[in-house]
Amino acid sequence: MGAQQSSQAPQEQVFQSEPSTSVQFSPSLIDRLSSAAPSPDKSAKSSSSVSGSSSSSTDDIVRRRLAAESAHIRQQESEILSKISAALEKENMDKEKPRMSSQVLSRDIEEVREKVGRMKREREQKEGEGVRKAKEGVVACYAAKKDRPLDCWKEVEAFKFEVSKLEQAFVKSMQ
Repeated sequence: MGAQQSSQAPQEQVFQSEPSTSVQFSPSLIDRLSSAAPSPDKSAKSSSSVSGSSSSSTDDIVRRRLAAESAHIRQQESEILSKISAALEKENMDKEKPRMSSQVLSRDIEEVREKVGRMKREREQKEGEGVRKAKEGVVACYAAKKDRPLDCWKEVEAFKFEVSKLEQAFVKSMQ
């Protein structure tokens, strides 16, 4: 409803004619009028016949538009190619960086493995007699007093104390 009214452009009427009257123009008059009207796309060439001039000017217009569009497409193509090459360069650089960082990462992993190995050996050495004796005492107490495991609280406290000393030593070694 309202869309039809807003989509129609206002039309100017130069003259009003009755519906029974028809106006016809000859093709030669139309050619003369179109060739006499100055156009920004007209070329400076002139032809011997009026109809030949009209078709050659149309050809010239089409040629110029094709040339302009071709130049525009070539420019877009060169911009796209430069963007693609820049993106490929960036991608190649990104691919090279992880290789370098993977080598660094593998060295870091190897260092961590060495540290873990050293800590295991040190822990086994430090664990030594105190924790081992306390653990054996808890196990022996539980084995001897199967019916009354709560009587083994002294052995459990001794084991906790030894483990606490071991944990403190570990934390100090990490600092």
